Amino acid sequence: MGCTSCPEMDLGEWGEELHQRLQGRRYPLGGTLEVTDRCNLSCVHCYINQPAASRAAQTRELSAAQIAGLLDQMAEAGTLFLLLTGGEPLLRLDFAEIYQMARQRGMVVSLFTNGSLLTPRIADVLADSRPFGIEITLYGATPQTYEAVTRAPGSYARCRRGIELLLERGLPLTLKSVLLRANRHELPAMRELAAELGVKFRYDGTLWPRLDGGEQPYDQRLSLEEMLALDLEDPERRRQWEKTAAAFSGQFVRAERVYSCGAGLQTFHVDSAGRMSICTMSRRPAYDLLSMGFQEAWERLGELRQLKRQLDTPCRTCAVGALCTQCPGWSQAVHGDDETPVEFVCKLGKLRAAQFLCP
Repeated sequence: MGCTSCPEMDLGEWGEELHQRLQGRRYPLGGTLEVTDRCNLSCVHCYINQPAASRAAQTRELSAAQIAGLLDQMAEAGTLFLLLTGGEPLLRLDFAEIYQMARQRGMVVSLFTNGSLLTPRIADVLADSRPFGIEITLYGATPQTYEAVTRAPGSYARCRRGIELLLERGLPLTLKSVLLRANRHELPAMRELAAELGVKFRYDGTLWPRLDGGEQPYDQRLSLEEMLALDLEDPERRRQWEKTAAAFSGQFVRAERVYSCGAGLQTFHVDSAGRMSICTMSRRPAYDLLSMGFQEAWERLGELRQLKRQLDTPCRTCAVGALCTQCPGWSQAVHGDDETPVEFVCKLGKLRAAQFLCP
């Protein structure tokens, strides 16, 4: 029997509807898998990257066979969306195999990459089994600025070639940028480049300390006033903050539980060694999937979501609400616990509140 009018919904809309239908139920719908900590670039602000040639970092990485086993467990548990990231995931010679394994298990895969290691062969693999999205980080609009950030001569040209390979195959591409003191001045040019290429563009100025505790990224951090200016000068970004302010005005930023966000509710994070945590930045505790398995680790994340706050911090009575991005990940990265507020984040939240909340 024929059908003259079948309703259509794109994958993003379908995923959002599925998320809404779950309505707060715990279900491992989507996850992030770091396939390596290593990177071929040496960006001045990066919180994770290890040198491409690091034998120690490479030894810690899951093998393709181990990843296949974890993907089987994720699929069995119902995971549908998977983000492959790093480090730089394309450093792995078996990246194509890993990508295809995830797709063969029915997962909707996204890829975060710097683009500089893309080859026609990898681009063809992606085109043969299309990802949901590919995001390439643009560190500048000129070779001089881009490579001042990456500290890798020739990396700008390689990134631009990678972008061309994806666009030639009609793959879904978004450009994004981390705004730093070194590249802030090229934001208009980066926007213009994305428009010329016909792709979406977004940016952020948030910088985290390194996972090893190093504070080198802070050397490139914009001032509080510059961060607020980024919110105001982009119409879409401004609308999003205004929408958030209208929805959450007057609500305390923290409930009684440590995790008041969606971490561990329908998402999870797995690092390059196979340790599962509640999100990308909140990495403690982490559960070894090679010893306990995915389902048990997922249940442990559920226990974390039940943890109640123990510290009497200003967050308990702060009315800045969702305009503040304070979270356990920030507290862990800066203070080593789950609750102590981070001063820079607190000040930025109050600046946003003064700008976007109604008097």
